[in-house]
Amino acid sequence: MLNKKVAACLAAAVFVFGGSGILPVRDSIYSVSASAETYGDFYYEAVGGGVAITAYGGNGGKVSIPSKISGKKVVAIADNAFFQCDSVTSVTIPDTVVTIGESAFMECDSMTAVTIPDSVRTIGVCAFSGCTSLKSIKLPKNLQTVAESAFSDCTALKTVTIQDSAVTFKYEAFMGCTSLKTVTIPKNVVKIEEAAFGFSLDDNDTASYTKISGFKIKCYMNSQAYIYAVEKRFAYEILDPETPDIIFDDEDEDINEDELMPGDVNGDGSVNNSDIILTAANVKGVRMLNEKRRARADVNGDGKVNITDVILIAAHVKGKKMLKKR
Repeated sequence: MLNKKVAACLAAAVFVFGGSGILPVRDSIYSVSASAETYGDFYYEAVGGGVAITAYGGNGGKVSIPSKISGKKVVAIADNAFFQCDSVTSVTIPDTVVTIGESAFMECDSMTAVTIPDSVRTIGVCAFSGCTSLKSIKLPKNLQTVAESAFSDCTALKTVTIQDSAVTFKYEAFMGCTSLKTVTIPKNVVKIEEAAFGFSLDDNDTASYTKISGFKIKCYMNSQAYIYAVEKRFAYEILDPETPDIIFDDEDEDINEDELMPGDVNGDGSVNNSDIILTAANVKGVRMLNEKRRARADVNGDGKVNITDVILIAAHVKGKKMLKKR
């Protein structure tokens, strides 16, 4: 039976194929487009810049996707192309592919390995969701977007290698990856959305998030991963503890304290990521605040600067719950 997360992926992946040609080998709930052509075990269609693989009809095992078909580059793996191909054990994607579509490899539950080339820029919604035998993944260096639930419920996944690229991890990108206990996230990651790492979904009517036991983030000061780890209260390891990326003078000059918002730790007139980082660094003991800054960091007014203040400042920055002057 499909769990709630997989059912959500199916709902998210809109698949519109006409015609009546049913896939010849695997059981499929989808039809092949009447305009699709065949090349060996693959179905394909023309798209901008080349062709897209739209379906697979082979016997499984180790699958190598061709880089060219009829002289045209294979530039995409279309939505649902390998959906529920249970017999596929590994896939090599050529370095001509730029996009991996929604649910492209969803529930290929015998697939233990996949090679994703550096040419890939987008990994679509639920692209590898439910690949329960997948053990490791190396993300490409030119990657820009890992979409919602792209690797959700890959329960055997133990290693994720993220290269230092300007990538955004959409919400629940790696949710339910219960074997993934540690992830190293580079400095240049642009954004990490809600429950992208370190969470699973409760199997009950509330469908609430639960932290994965023992999960840890290795990250850099002044990075999105650092802010994510602190905000979500995950264990984390700073990879550059001796040289924080962001350093502010300890002295505040010409500041009218009455005009400052709580949470404006560095006194620059706004509450932003810099204030989160300064407060979190104080809590961790990496860089201590002076007396005035401690007072501004103590946003709940309990006389202490702790993780609660970090969370409240982060919520303000994200627009979830605004701070008010005391």
